[in-house]
Amino acid sequence: MKAKWVPAVIEELCTGCGLCVEACGPQCLELENRVATLPRPNDCGSEEHCIAGCPEDAIHMRWVPMDGNHEFGVWRESEGSEPHPPSTNKDFTPAKRHGVKIATPSRTNL
Repeated sequence: MKAKWVPAVIEELCTGCGLCVEACGPQCLELENRVATLPRPNDCGSEEHCIAGCPEDAIHMRWVPMDGNHEFGVWRESEGSEPHPPSTNKDFTPAKRHGVKIATPSRTNL
């Protein structure tokens, strides 16, 4: 199975401001119970616009194993789970410190 580069939310830090939802071009993010969620991960273009809009540093990109259209967004073989973007070798220390959880509504199948 391949993994896709998608946004992950640290629920404890998310204030529900909605800035990440507004920044998301493909509109794959939405708020649920005042927490950003990713109900449409297949629509995510892996563009990272959502993380720039978050004033609380509550959203980061992460490799998540899933099925979907491999021509849309950034994909790789799911071996390994290093939390760095596909184009750099940065380490997201805040995400490691807080432990990233994908905040998704129960109706999705991530």
